[in-house]
Amino acid sequence: MKRLGVYYRETVLSLPEDERELRNLPQCNGAIRIEKELFDWKLYAGKKFITCRSEAEARYLLVFLDAGMTQVYVPKDEQYLEKILPELERLKARTDEVVNSYLQSIVNRKLKERVRFEVYQEIMNYE
Repeated sequence: MKRLGVYYRETVLSLPEDERELRNLPQCNGAIRIEKELFDWKLYAGKKFITCRSEAEARYLLVFLDAGMTQVYVPKDEQYLEKILPELERLKARTDEVVNSYLQSIVNRKLKERVRFEVYQEIMNYE
């Protein structure tokens, strides 16, 4: 199974700099959700949010926000973003399954979140 960081490096970081933009993600304090607004989409992390140009961009950012990243590059080409998104979401879902299966035995919530964070830091390593 390909790691999220490797897929991110191959599909996004390999793009020329003028074809991607750096986005800052908020600290994840509470539930993460995507909401459609009148002219755009918003990705909420608790009470904080980021404005997104499309649902695909919001879903893309949600993957990385949930993985604990604070900055991520986003492809500017909407069609390319929609093309890579299904595989990215599939990798994230599969990674969640594996990580959560190992975390079931940990009952301390804080410890479980800390271990999850550390594992995702390793998974998101691009090398």
